Amino acid sequence: MAAQQSAAAGATEDTRKLLSDLGIGSADELFAEIPPELRWQRPLRLPETPSEAELAARLAELAIPNTHLDEAVCFLGGGVCDHYVPAVVDAVAAALGPQPIGHRSPQRLLQLVFELQALFAELTGLEAALAPLADAPTALAEAICAALRATRRQQVVVTRSLHPRYRAILRTMLAGTGVEVAEAGYHGGVTRPDQAEHLLSDQAACLVVQHPNYFGCLEDVRTLAAAAHRHGALLAVVADPISLGLLGLPGEAGADVAVADAQPLGFPASWGGSIGLLACRGALAEHAATWRVERNGKGFAAVGEAREPLRADRVARPAAYLAAVGGEGLRRAASLSVARAHEAQRRICAVEGFDPRFRAPFFKEFVVESAAPPEDVAEELLQSNILGALPLQADYPEMDHCSLFAATERRTPTDITMLAHALDLMIDLSEELEGL
Repeated sequence: MAAQQSAAAGATEDTRKLLSDLGIGSADELFAEIPPELRWQRPLRLPETPSEAELAARLAELAIPNTHLDEAVCFLGGGVCDHYVPAVVDAVAAALGPQPIGHRSPQRLLQLVFELQALFAELTGLEAALAPLADAPTALAEAICAALRATRRQQVVVTRSLHPRYRAILRTMLAGTGVEVAEAGYHGGVTRPDQAEHLLSDQAACLVVQHPNYFGCLEDVRTLAAAAHRHGALLAVVADPISLGLLGLPGEAGADVAVADAQPLGFPASWGGSIGLLACRGALAEHAATWRVERNGKGFAAVGEAREPLRADRVARPAAYLAAVGGEGLRRAASLSVARAHEAQRRICAVEGFDPRFRAPFFKEFVVESAAPPEDVAEELLQSNILGALPLQADYPEMDHCSLFAATERRTPTDITMLAHALDLMIDLSEELEGL
């Protein structure tokens, strides 16, 4: 009883402090704009506060229906893929923990940022890299803003094969700025250079392309770079960092800036939690409104101001991954991903009612067209503990029967056989039901 009274007194004191900080006399003033007849007048009938043990048990119970990657095989594409994470990466991240990194951090943390910058610049074939950003869409937005400042232009052309979430975020961030955003279409799964160039004008600051693109297809970066440069615009490439172990470097193909989601480089597949990487031509770095770490005679120094601190464990993951696997390991991960993805596509499309949507070369993700609705395919696969078949119609209305699959170096021939078998069973069951 005494504990309950103490807790109530504490809550009352907290309430007084909050109201005082807000400059109001009572909680009712917070809801003054809501008509009285629309307010809930009775006390909420909430259950008694559970103990920590009871709450943990309840959360575990609620989590039972969820499927996670320790018990399921993942063929899901769409930007987050199930790549292998070496044990040393987890160990390094755990040792550093979530301590913040900013421009005034100790030398050892600034060196960590510097090493990651250097590794990503080398991966992309570009001269400079900036400190990591909160996520890849933020990094792309920063790259575009740097291009706008450098060229003093007010138009951005993005390819429609760019990740739909990236395109939506860019439009939101550029809304109200006076910057025009145009979208170049695709044909056969890849951007048509002639259409992209048709949209470029003398006011175009940059052309943005994803390579491999959202459908997994390989874009003609060199031709798109030449088209952008003919109009005085820059080329920004959103790259899969694993693919850089096998495909040509963006900088060597003519890209002026490259952006990547670091998720494949040591981050478990999850909803968020990664960081965005950005590298560019040396002259473009000074136009970026963010920070970077440079080496000087006394050690490492931050140039520019950090908008928000980074978590050390997140910065450490891609740096530790690249240091652990090296160039040969990255090439092997990329080569295995290509092999597994092509084998998965072959086996899926050998099942009746499944066909490849595009014939363009692809990396680790690919689009399959099915006679059955993609949602039904995904649900049936989940019954076999397989995550896959991401429906595309919501973002691409013309793809009403299309799904996106992915396969990485973690997928084995047995996994692929299990996937094909699950699809075969689904078709057989469907035919039996139709015959009843």
